[in-house]
This record gives sequence, C-alpha cells and structure tokens, in this order.
Amino acid sequence: MDTLKPQLPKISNEDRTPLVDVLLELLAWQQIQIDRLEQEILKLKGETTKPTIKPSKMDKALCQRRWRK
Repeated sequence: MDTLKPQLPKISNEDRTPLVDVLLELLAWQQIQIDRLEQEILKLKGETTKPTIKPSKMDKALCQRRWRK
C-alpha cells in the first residue's frame, strides 16, 4: 500500500480560481483525514503509532520558582 503520492503541479495565480482554491483545501483536508485513519488502523492492529509527546513541565516549574523568590 506504499505507493508514491502524486505531486500537484504549480498553479499560477492567473489559473487560481475560487474553485481551484476550494479543491486545494479539500485535498489538504482529505490528507489529514487519511493520516488520522492510518494512525487509528495502526492503533487497532496494536502496531506502533506516532508518539503523542506531552508538553514539558520544566518551564512551568521554573516559572513558579521565579515567582516565589
């Protein structure tokens, strides 16, 4: 299922109509949905997925120490 993703050609400003802009937005949205579904499939299969990295708490703790001084 690993096929090469076709590349969109450059679209000049004179060729960009409102319809073209909407279609490009639709393509971007579809790619996001595909990525989410692929991750969900991997999760359901029990395979590794992209890790969800939580924000660091170090910055928060450092700020709190500075305010206490």
